[in-house]
Amino acid sequence: MGLLPTMDLSLSPEQTALRDAVVRLYGKESSPERVRGAESTGFDERLWHALTQMGLPAMGVPEAHGGGGAGLTDLAVVAEQHGAHLGSAPLLETMVVGRLLAGGVVRRSSDGAADRLLAQVTSGAAAALALRPAVDHVLRMVPGGAAAEVVVGLDGDELVALVPAAPPTRRPTTHDGAVADVDLASADGSRTVLATGDAARAAHAVARDEWRVLTATALAGLARAALDLGVQYVKDRHQFGVPIGSFQAIQHRLADLHTATDGARLLAYEGAWAADVAEPSASALAAQAFWFGGQAAEDATGASLHFHGGYGFMLEYDIQLFARRAKGWRLLAGDPRAELQTIARRRWLGEGSPPEPPAAAAADGRQGMDFALDPDALALRDEVRAFLAEHLTPDIVQHALSTGTMHDWGLHRKLCERGYLAAGWPTEVGGLGRSAVATTTLLQELYRAGAPVDGMGIAALVGATLLLRGTETQQQEVLPRILAGEVLCCLGYSEPDAGSDVAAVQTRAVRDGAAWVVNGQKMFTTMAHEAEYVFLLTRTNPDVPKHQGLTMFLVPMASPGIEITPVETVGGERTNITFYTDVRVPDSCRVGEVDDGWSVMHAALVYERNSSNWGEPAHLVASVAEWAATRDADGRRPLDDPGTQERLARWDTLVEVGRLLLYRAAWMAASGALPHVEGSMAQLWLPEAFVAASSDLLDLLGPEGLTRPREGTMVLGGLVEHAYRHAMVTTIYGGSSEVQREIISQRGLGLPRSR
Repeated sequence: MGLLPTMDLSLSPEQTALRDAVVRLYGKESSPERVRGAESTGFDERLWHALTQMGLPAMGVPEAHGGGGAGLTDLAVVAEQHGAHLGSAPLLETMVVGRLLAGGVVRRSSDGAADRLLAQVTSGAAAALALRPAVDHVLRMVPGGAAAEVVVGLDGDELVALVPAAPPTRRPTTHDGAVADVDLASADGSRTVLATGDAARAAHAVARDEWRVLTATALAGLARAALDLGVQYVKDRHQFGVPIGSFQAIQHRLADLHTATDGARLLAYEGAWAADVAEPSASALAAQAFWFGGQAAEDATGASLHFHGGYGFMLEYDIQLFARRAKGWRLLAGDPRAELQTIARRRWLGEGSPPEPPAAAAADGRQGMDFALDPDALALRDEVRAFLAEHLTPDIVQHALSTGTMHDWGLHRKLCERGYLAAGWPTEVGGLGRSAVATTTLLQELYRAGAPVDGMGIAALVGATLLLRGTETQQQEVLPRILAGEVLCCLGYSEPDAGSDVAAVQTRAVRDGAAWVVNGQKMFTTMAHEAEYVFLLTRTNPDVPKHQGLTMFLVPMASPGIEITPVETVGGERTNITFYTDVRVPDSCRVGEVDDGWSVMHAALVYERNSSNWGEPAHLVASVAEWAATRDADGRRPLDDPGTQERLARWDTLVEVGRLLLYRAAWMAASGALPHVEGSMAQLWLPEAFVAASSDLLDLLGPEGLTRPREGTMVLGGLVEHAYRHAMVTTIYGGSSEVQREIISQRGLGLPRSR
């Protein structure tokens, strides 16, 4: 079998224990009643005392300076529960300020003052970080500033700390009362310069990014708690004699929100992990996590409030607390559109820099969530990229696009020679034994490069089924030819009235001695004009429930009575309608037992790897970003426009969320789990994001974007135009978005069958 993955998206045992302890603390000290009671000040002294007694505000400070020596990912575990319980205390700000004061640059520059301030923080003083520079020596709208005993912010070229002698000027807000203006020129307080110039700005930028990441995690926790309230309400609330959670419109909205909330959590933790290991993308990920976490929290709380109906607007119901806090936390850093511009500048214009590994990092590396690809996957990725550079030519891609046949025999045989068709099969049955994470990486590299591999995907599915359920003759005569790339198969599943409900097929197979006679019609039999076999699902018993009367056959396409009619699609791909008129099929072509076709059709799930398409939308966004960063003859470039920055940052972030959902499912499969709901989340998110991104980026290009690919080349306009047409059908492949929403809402959220 393949190597065990390095990627690990679960909390470590220590982090799990920390989470459980924090849940107990907040359950006792941050009830909805306590949250309401603290709204006027934004500060619950009893909660703060409990947090400091547990050592949480200083847990990110190195042990040598009186803290807990935890990394940012550990702090994120706490932040998630702080958000889920609407914590009324500047916990996240104090964590960040403590780490800033412990930083080497600040400590060296402040002549011992930072150590004295740090001692206050580790002894239980609340701290606040001004997110924006001072204006006329006043730090405005400082989160947690009204309750803070130490306030840190930028004043011109100076990073300063103030110990107020009197409470700062409170700024009443709709989400809590902790925001304040802090006058740095006040003679009543102790003002300390911590650093100056570039060092000051760099230290503040790192602290602000850590605040972004922790607040993003808190927003993800808040979104999940609010969504749980909404889900429980729609289960309990009855209208027209049924739970309103059985209404399909509500189920589908909740499925979208459930998926987005999971994505927000993954992105926030990826941001924390990236900072802990000093990933080059850490600064961009921090901004992406904060922007998307705020969007997901706002959407989840708003929808949950809406599902509560008129009750949601009553102050006695808790959901309104979450809705107000979600909006408030999101706006503390400013206009979310400006955050999108920050993402773009960091992703494509060179702003931001990788953080230094924190002093609190363990010498032997961190434990817990790890978003890095395992060595097996990295090696396979590099191998596939080299393979494609050698064998995938522009002519191959262009020919596939112009003919609509997403297959090239020469490329297909070379892929099979490398063993890629059976990459995830165990070595003892002829596969490469690669992990699910590695095989997912393989597929995404193929998609990203635009390789025409529809035939390979179908061949892998049919081959795996024959391996598991085929006859000895099929395994000895047909399977080796499939693996060698000598023959292709097509799938005879869908019919005019049996698409997503494939068990409703009506193509009949009637026994006639030692053979069967097949009559019927199949839709969307892609590759039928290239295939040697059709994997045909037929109805052999109409007198039993529909799932029980099905039988599968592997039928030679050369059989008399099979007719192929080509169908052109809006995406440019060719598919086919196949007709079967008195086709005689020997019983030796049967796969599995009679009337057991349903289980045969699903047998290949044992080896199936997540085939959701991240590579293509990722390539689309990257290509448009490269185009936007290119200057024209007058020295102008589209990426200098804030609107272009916002567009690209939005889609880059949403595609990254899709990548995380995709790899979570792969990681679960590699770990021995069956990611049924999680796979549906990836399959829902990525196609929907692809459709929206391709449409919006086509708008960005304007009329020139309508240019189709020309012979021998793929101009950018052609790429986007083709993506726009092709993306539409991806919401149907592998089960439509509506089917995925049904799975997510009913199996993932436990909602009743839809009405």
